[in-house]
Amino acid sequence: MIVRSEQETVAEILDKTRKLSRYYLSKLDVVDPLLQIQVGDHKLNCITWIAAHLTWAEHELVVRALGAEPLPIPWLDQFQYGTSSEPQDSWPSLNEIRVDLDRVHAAALAAIRSQTDFGDPAQIELFGPTSTKRDIVYHAIRHEGTHAGHLGWLCKLNGLETI
Repeated sequence: MIVRSEQETVAEILDKTRKLSRYYLSKLDVVDPLLQIQVGDHKLNCITWIAAHLTWAEHELVVRALGAEPLPIPWLDQFQYGTSSEPQDSWPSLNEIRVDLDRVHAAALAAIRSQTDFGDPAQIELFGPTSTKRDIVYHAIRHEGTHAGHLGWLCKLNGLETI
């Protein structure tokens, strides 16, 4: 029987969840990355915004929350929680975002694997001053899965086979 640390298990779950996001992103290569599909009175987030937001979130919720060295990505704050998802001229291209998405993910996995106690206080207070590293990283996994689902819906809404 192989005994794995919580850190290694959590890193694997986050990595497999990211692989689902990347799979959907690869399927969406044939779609305009700035296209916003309208459902009723609501415009859905475009592919570019979701990919960049996932980059921001993993950087914030894993890299920064675990105290790792932040990566110098000048466009990140344009995609933080609560920002407009209306396409902007100042946004990087989806290809640029994908490079940083992968860089942040590698840094996040390294930060998770280097932890000695997920019960320690996190470097950000997402859930108040008692937020632990575990609280924040588990939320990061839920967040990634939620947006992977959004990308999956965008595939379906654009007529793309995913299975």
